[in-house]
Amino acid sequence: MSDNNKKPRNGIVQAQFPFRCSTPVQLRFSDIDMLGHVNNSRYFELFDLAKNDYFTRVAGGHLEWERPPVMIVNINCDYLSQTTLQEPVEVLTQVDHIGDKSFVLIQQLVNSDTREVKCSCAVTMVNFDPVARVPATVSQEWREAMAAFEGREL
Repeated sequence: MSDNNKKPRNGIVQAQFPFRCSTPVQLRFSDIDMLGHVNNSRYFELFDLAKNDYFTRVAGGHLEWERPPVMIVNINCDYLSQTTLQEPVEVLTQVDHIGDKSFVLIQQLVNSDTREVKCSCAVTMVNFDPVARVPATVSQEWREAMAAFEGREL
């Protein structure tokens, strides 16, 4: 995790910068477990939807997912509060920092009305060459596109 993130005493990853990508998501009945709240594994599906939205926006509207440019190598997720079927929710996504072959995304599922953070996630993604099947340097084009989208130097 970069110095840009502050971990308060409860250990939850907090984003230092405002989120510029908000992805509304619709909860489904199948997302709910026997206890009446969103099952912990479903959060990752919601975060994946938001990653797709984020990368599509950064790319200017089109991505070639036939040749995936990135892969997830680490996820750390903190569940903060139960999420129920009736709640309006959205996923906030931002790039925390970019390394040579990887970058870290911060994502939060929040209640759209109250802004309560329900779940917070830090995701390390590696740029990937699908032909050689090895990690690859994050291109200058992607660095510039993410920095432009975030409105700050990364």
